[in-house]
Parts: sequence; structure tokens; C-alpha cells
Amino acid sequence: DWDVETISADAMIADMEAVVAASGLDRFGLFGISQGAGHSVRYAVEHPEQVTCLVLFGGYPQGRLARNDPEETRMHETSKLMIREGWGSPNPLYRNFFTSAFVPDAPRAVQDSFDEIQRMSTNTENALRIFDMNSHLDVSALASQVRVPTLVLHNKGDRMVPIEQGRAIARLIPGATFVELPGSDHPII
Repeated sequence: DWDVETISADAMIADMEAVVAASGLDRFGLFGISQGAGHSVRYAVEHPEQVTCLVLFGGYPQGRLARNDPEETRMHETSKLMIREGWGSPNPLYRNFFTSAFVPDAPRAVQDSFDEIQRMSTNTENALRIFDMNSHLDVSALASQVRVPTLVLHNKGDRMVPIEQGRAIARLIPGATFVELPGSDHPII
């Protein structure tokens, strides 16, 4: 929906709860990609009776602004500028900034599709709001409360989320297994 009143971590959890309620499932494994990993950690802690396991891919315990790293802060500001100035533009230059970071190893046709999906998936205002929400995400304290088997996967050359963040979320979750994968793409292609 392009007319979203509330974009927040609480709204993300409420959306997850609505999907679970509509599915009719009592127990299930939860797969969280990128920022979805942090939201999945929170959901698993708040709903331990439902979640049987977690698989987290390309995730992080802390968004860019929660990492207290000047380079991450600069990247956040640069990314916000690119979203603000070019998200809905027919000129792909702005979106290519993200495409080249998200799927650098993908074939050109996949990159072109990813680029167009960005433009069509949401408007500039919502993209900025979602970006800011995820940049402030911090589930570091919650991660130690996860009590289900957890597999953390992360591509070695991920340009959007440093592999150190994948290792960090695995260290924070008791008994989690971390697997480093080859490649530089952020999502699964």
C-alpha cells in the first residue's frame, strides 16, 4: 500500500502477526532476509510458542545508525540523498546506486528487473521512511533471548550489510550456526 500511516518496527511486527493469524498456522519456521532478520528475531522472542526455528540471511542486529560507525553514517546519508533525489525518476542512475550494491553478481537482466522493481514498489516518501526505520533497528539485546535453533547465512562480499553483522547476530543468538556463503549479492538470486 502506498498510503501507509505508520511505518515502524511495531507496525512490522503487527503485520507479521496478521499474516500468521490469516495463515492459520500454530507453529512454523521463520525466514528473515536483510532487515527482516531483525524483525524475525523480535517476533521469535515475542511469540516463542509459534516459532520453531529461524533462518536468517544477510541480516543484522543493528541498522546503520545503531552501529556508531562514521562510515556507516556517511553511507546512510548518501543513500538517503539517492532515495530522495531519484527514487521515482525514470533515470535509472539513482536506482543503479542500490542495484549495484544489492545484486552486483546478478546477470544484467536480473539487475534491470531489480532496478525497475525499486521504482514501482513504493514511492519516495515511503522508501525514506522504511530506510530510516531499518537504519535505527537494534535487536542486540533481544537476540540473546532467542530460544529456537537458528541458522545464519551471509554472503562473504555482501555490499549492503557487512558480513561482520551476520557474524554478530549469530554470536548474539545462543547456539546459532553461522555459514559464510560465496558471492557479493545481498538477497538470494
